[in-house]
Amino acid sequence: MHRFIPHMLAYVCIIMLVISCHSHNQQSGQTSQQDSLQALENQILHVHDSLMGKIGDLRRASATMQHLRDSLHLQNAAWDRIINQLSLADSAMFNWMGQFDIDKDTAQPDLRKQYLITQLQYVEQVKDSMYRALDSAQILLKPYTER
Repeated sequence: MHRFIPHMLAYVCIIMLVISCHSHNQQSGQTSQQDSLQALENQILHVHDSLMGKIGDLRRASATMQHLRDSLHLQNAAWDRIINQLSLADSAMFNWMGQFDIDKDTAQPDLRKQYLITQLQYVEQVKDSMYRALDSAQILLKPYTER
């Protein structure tokens, strides 16, 4: 019986060690997944914040182009196209913000990750359209704004 007790203690210690390691790996995996989700959220919010800083530029460019077009009686399809692009970029930003739900699928990490990836792609497209519209507007406005 005395020989059995040390062996039994050794087995119990090994089992506890295995359970402890398994539990630690699960917690580590959950933390890693949470970090990944947080990183995606941070990327989305960073793009959002940078775009919000450009909304004023977008609206000023649109107003300036409309004013110049109307006051100079410009009949130019390029101007109309760029004014429309500025308006669409502005609308796209606010449409995205209206449908974005920072708390969507928080109880289901896999669905949440897919949602956040899709939202990051969406807001990146909004960013691209906004910057393209602003760049095009600046090119057309340059001769009228240089002094």
